[in-house]
Amino acid sequence: MKVTVIGAGPAGSTAAFYLAKAGCDVDLVDRVDFPREKACAGGLFNPLLFEKEFPHIGPFEGKDLYRIRFSYGPYSFRHETEKPLLRTVMRKEFDLFLLKRARDAGAMFRVGTPSPGSGCVIRATGVRPPAGYRKAGVCMEYDFPVERDIDTIHVHYGFSGIKGYCWLYPKHGYANVGVGAYLPRKDIRDVFLRYIEHLETEGIALEKSQRHRAKIIPFSPVKRPYDGNGVHIGDAAGFVRPGTGEGIYFAMCSGKIAARMVAEHRDAKWYRKECDRTFGRYLKSAVASLPPVLCNRVLEKSVRIGSKDPEFGKRMAEDFFRLGYHSLTGRFLTGLFR
Repeated sequence: MKVTVIGAGPAGSTAAFYLAKAGCDVDLVDRVDFPREKACAGGLFNPLLFEKEFPHIGPFEGKDLYRIRFSYGPYSFRHETEKPLLRTVMRKEFDLFLLKRARDAGAMFRVGTPSPGSGCVIRATGVRPPAGYRKAGVCMEYDFPVERDIDTIHVHYGFSGIKGYCWLYPKHGYANVGVGAYLPRKDIRDVFLRYIEHLETEGIALEKSQRHRAKIIPFSPVKRPYDGNGVHIGDAAGFVRPGTGEGIYFAMCSGKIAARMVAEHRDAKWYRKECDRTFGRYLKSAVASLPPVLCNRVLEKSVRIGSKDPEFGKRMAEDFFRLGYHSLTGRFLTGLFR
């Protein structure tokens, strides 16, 4: 069977890899050649699960991180785990690696546009305009070179009043610094620059630079991630987790599921249901659905409790990085308002 995959990022290259392994004739098309830059923090949440779910990425190396610091205003706490919370990668290198794995499996890659009459089409075409999603956000980030080793993830909620968070993700020789917030937000660049200045007060000095990368982030899956002759995967389908902005894992999962749909001769409705069954619960967030003021109150309370209750802090870290799933019910919700 001939299949066209449009877009060779993590979602598209993963779909192409599994389609080629299943014996399909895969035409993998992208507008630009690789390697290319991508606005993304480059974090693989719960890297051990990544290795289990996608064995073909095993050879790729990144920086595994076991420590995190959550902050909100004057409140903060740290948590350390035995299993890695996060593996950081350079997206330029990671995406090229995934593309090479797809080509090694038999997919044919080319730069250009899809051919007419492409047969079954899988669209990994990236983010649509914000109007295409019920909720959307914006992120701005950059990989800054650092001279000293940093071993702690920083997540700073509500910085400068945003509904979102600022972050620092350490990498080998770099620190990815960024801000993500719900739209509308017109001062995202100012918040980004203020956070860089704030890190300097924390003893983390970064080069004074105006460089940055920015993108829109979908925070709600589209109602119908399919059309007449194919399906949408990754950002094109809105598969990003509200509250954290994580998208790589869900992009690759949806690519793998789309490949199964084609190889097993299933329909697009099965694809949508399988995506929901596999990772749908992570795309729902009780906190993220709150108005900005209430959302930030909950996050402030969470960090305050975490600074006093190590078990609560552990649950926050596990939920953030998907080492465990703790919805805002039961003991977790009781802890917020006790």
